[in-house]
Order: sequence, then C-alpha cells, then structure tokens
Amino acid sequence: MEGDEILFYAKEPVYFVEDILLARPDENQKAILRSVAQEPMTSVRSGHGIGKSAVESWAVLWFLLTRPFPKIPCTAPTQHQLFDILWAEVHKWIRNNPALEREVTWTKEKIYMRGYPEEWFAVARTATVPDALQGFHAEHLLYIIDEASGVKDIVFEPVLGALTTPGTKLLMCGNPTRTVGFFYDSHHKNREQFGTVHVDGRDSSRVDASFIRKIEEMYGQESDVFRVRVAGEFPKSMPDSFIWMEWCERAAGREPEAGEAGTVGIGVDVARYGDDSSVLYPVIDGCRSEKFEEYFHNDTMEIAGRCIVMIKRYARKYRSARIEVKIDCDGIGAGVYDRLVESRDRVVAEVMQERAEGQGGEAAEFVLGIMECHFGGAGGKVDGGDPVEMENSTGLMWGALREKLRKGELSICSSDRLISQLSTRRYSVNSDGKIVLERKESMKKRGLKSPDIADALALALYTPRRDSYELEF
Repeated sequence: MEGDEILFYAKEPVYFVEDILLARPDENQKAILRSVAQEPMTSVRSGHGIGKSAVESWAVLWFLLTRPFPKIPCTAPTQHQLFDILWAEVHKWIRNNPALEREVTWTKEKIYMRGYPEEWFAVARTATVPDALQGFHAEHLLYIIDEASGVKDIVFEPVLGALTTPGTKLLMCGNPTRTVGFFYDSHHKNREQFGTVHVDGRDSSRVDASFIRKIEEMYGQESDVFRVRVAGEFPKSMPDSFIWMEWCERAAGREPEAGEAGTVGIGVDVARYGDDSSVLYPVIDGCRSEKFEEYFHNDTMEIAGRCIVMIKRYARKYRSARIEVKIDCDGIGAGVYDRLVESRDRVVAEVMQERAEGQGGEAAEFVLGIMECHFGGAGGKVDGGDPVEMENSTGLMWGALREKLRKGELSICSSDRLISQLSTRRYSVNSDGKIVLERKESMKKRGLKSPDIADALALALYTPRRDSYELEF
C-alpha cells in the first residue's frame, strides 16, 4: 500500500477488510470495525457463532498494517480460545494473501512486520496471570480481549492505564456469561465510556438456524442458555431450574410398559453425612423406573448388601438381562464399590446356581457390570449434536436424565420428593459458555436437601466413559 492508501485505510477498516483481505464482513461485523476505528474502547456482546474471531483477526491486521510501529497485545481466558481459535484465524488471513505473507511473519506467539520483531507486532498472551497485558508501550496500541466475560478484572488494570494515552484502543468481545466484572460493566454502569455493540444470533446470517432451533427446543427462549448462546444477553439475576417440573409430572404420570428387559441399570448414591440418604434406583432399559430404595445411614457394608439383594432380585425377574450397578465413588461410595467387586464372584456363582437348579441343570448366562462413577469428573456434551457442553460429569449425568424427561422417554416413580429434587436444582452458564449445575452446598443454603434420589436416578441412566475404571463380568 502507498502512503495515501494507508492514511485512507487507517480510518476505514471495513474497506481495508474488503479491499486488502478480500473478506466480506456482514453488517454486524462492519458495525464492530467502525466502532474500533471511531471509539477508544469497543465492547461487543453477542451470541455464539456470529464471527467474532474473524472480526478480531481483521482488526489485528488492519491496525498492524496501517500504523507505524504498533503493538497489539491479544488475550483470552484459555490457551484454546487464544491460540487454536483467534491466533489460527489471523494466520488464515495472512496465509491466504501472498502480499501479506511477504510483509508479515506469523509465529505461534507473535506476528510482526518483517525486520521489526521487537517494535512492530501483535502478540498472544493468555489471561491466566494478572500481568498478561502489562509492559506494552507504543504510540499506537490496540488491546484485543477475546471471550472478555471470562477475563478477571485485574487483567484489565494495565489496559485502563494505557488508555489514557492518545492512539490506544481496546476491542473486547464475548458471550455475556457473567453479571459482574469489567465486561459486564462496559454494557451497564460504564456504558457511556464505550462504543457498545450487541449482536443477537437471530440477526446474524452466519448463525445456523438449526443451532438456534435446537437451543430453543432444549432450553426455551427464556432460559439463560438461550440468552447467552443465541440472544447475546447477560443471564437473568435468578438462575434457571435445570429440569422443568412439568416434564417430571408428565413422567411420573406415565404408565411404564411391562415386558422383558435387556438391561437393568441400578444407580447407587451413598450418603456422605447427616440427614442425606443412600439410594438404590433401578431403571429398566433406560426408560422404565422401578421403585427406589432409600436408607438413612452411612454403613457401606450394609448398603453393599442391599445392592446384592437387589441384583439377585432383578436377576430372577429378568433372566436374560444384563445388570449394571453404577456407584458414585467420590465419597464413601468407594467402599460400597470395593465390597461389590470383592463379592462379585460369589454373587455370580449364586445366581448361576439358582438358575441351573430352576432349569434342570442348564443356566442362562448372567452378565453383571460393576461401574465406578464420579460426579466430579470431566464434562463435555451429553450428545455429539448438542449445542452446549456441561462443565463436569454431574452435568453429563443430569443432562442425559434431563433429555429423557424433556423428550418423554422416561417414566419415573410417582414421588413428590423425587419431583422436587429434580425440578429445584438450578444451573448457570460459566465464562466458557458451559452449563454448571448448582452445587449441593448451595442447594442446602437455600433450605433444600441433597438430591440423593435424583442423583441415583441419574446414575442409573449414565454410561460411564471408557477412561473411567469399569469392571464387567
């Protein structure tokens, strides 16, 4: 670019993106770029998939190529967001333009103008330490903060100090996941100091309509998941109930169909202390609840014995069914698990002997699975096609239960206590956009008891991941 062109493009990032990068920003992306050019500070809240990373990468290259000796510190809450998404996006636009490749060098942590690696650059710094954005001094500074709702306020302090210098700019974008902090304030009490942009995913041509429909179908338009992931709005002040009461009441009123069973899942939630209860909850073929058993003590040997009694009862009732016992081993449930593993050979032998005696010497094979489960394990998606992830395995277990109730695929025991436990647990959306279920300690502070029956039901339906320890016989 010649001198006059540079002066023109320095004030016109939209034309720069279209003419130099050969990209086609939509109207929302154009609004963001114009705000960066005109305002010292720009804050963008939006739904998922509207093209934030592309805009940020365009802003990096625009500022880098239209100012002398600029510095562009970029940060995000996680290495994945910063390097795998934002930094890779910048590289894509450089790689696709031979002229840029001749002028700009891209490395895994820095992008710089050839010949000026220490004076003319953009650099990636994860926001995991307070001083991530400290120490940058230049006449032209552009701070870019991705997923800003998840960045701690202390990281913003050096940015605010630098913004007192003319020529310094800030662009921060993110899903509005938290109702506190610097990013939240930029759209509320400090709004007049910012150029604010709001992008609703329903108004973006880049957001797949099927994604919006799925979020609405699964969580409803009034849910925080829809507000954050689609509408680009901050969560409501009161958290949502993760499972709707109407689904539970419908499931409790459903008459389960009788018949044979392929699998009997037995969820075992073992009481840790106080007035919590130990619960054994059997479910047939992942859809037919049978009567749960509840015990108010912490005697792991007795609970193990109760499990053996239930195993034998269902082995008699369903002779061809596989039985899977799934035990929460985060607390004293590990003792129940160990005892069942120790007793496994005896239980199998006794069931096989009883079957042989009842069938004249020929016994149907008995398959028993003893499975170690952890509510505090890794999260992920309940199903590969889900639009959002769960923060941990508690969310995965309850998420699978939620989907069966939502779709009407499960009958549950007609128990007011169970319905209450299922429908009063709240959830929130964390700074990574993942669903976080309310902790039991928080539920108790609200005057609720531990959801032991609901946990046992969730365990009964859960399929532990292969990386968890599992014994099958």
